[in-house]
Amino acid sequence: MIDPPTPDPRRAPLTSEERESARASLCRDVEIALLSEFGARAITDHLSRKVRDDDLRRMALHLNDEGIELVVRVQQLVRELGGEPRRTSVRRRVLARALVAGRRVLGLRVVLRMLQAQEESLSRWYGDYAQFLARIGEPALAVAFDELRDAKFRRSQTVATWVENMPRRMR
Repeated sequence: MIDPPTPDPRRAPLTSEERESARASLCRDVEIALLSEFGARAITDHLSRKVRDDDLRRMALHLNDEGIELVVRVQQLVRELGGEPRRTSVRRRVLARALVAGRRVLGLRVVLRMLQAQEESLSRWYGDYAQFLARIGEPALAVAFDELRDAKFRRSQTVATWVENMPRRMR
C-alpha cells in the first residue's frame, strides 16, 4: 500500500481546474494501459487453449479469469477518471493469437517472457498512477491503482516462476 501523501509546503494545493486537467491526462494514460490489459488477457486466453501441459494450462486459465476481472476494473477506473473505455481491441487479440501460434518457432519461454514483461510494465505503471493520484489529492483512486499494481506484480511473479522452471521442450 502507498503511504498517504504529505503536503509539499512549497506548492499550493491544486485548483479544481488543475485537478481536472491532471485527471484528464492520467485518463489518457490509463486508456493505453487498458489496451495492454487487453493484450495480456488475450495472450493468457490463447495459451489456456493451446498449450499441452496441464499445469501451464491451469495457470493460464487462472490468469485469464483474473485478467477478465482486471479489464473490467480498469474500464471502471477510466470511467471514474472521466473517459469512455474501449470494450476490446481486435488488433491485440490478433497479435496475441499470432504470438501464441508462433510458440512452435519462437519457443513457449519467449511467449511467457513477453507476457511477464507486459505484466511487470503494467505493475510499474499502476504504481506510478497511484503515486500521482495520491499527490494530487485523489486517495480513493490511488488505493485502487495500488491494488492493481499488487495484482499485476503477483501475476508477473507467477509467469516468471514458469519461465525459470519450465522444461526445455514444452509447447
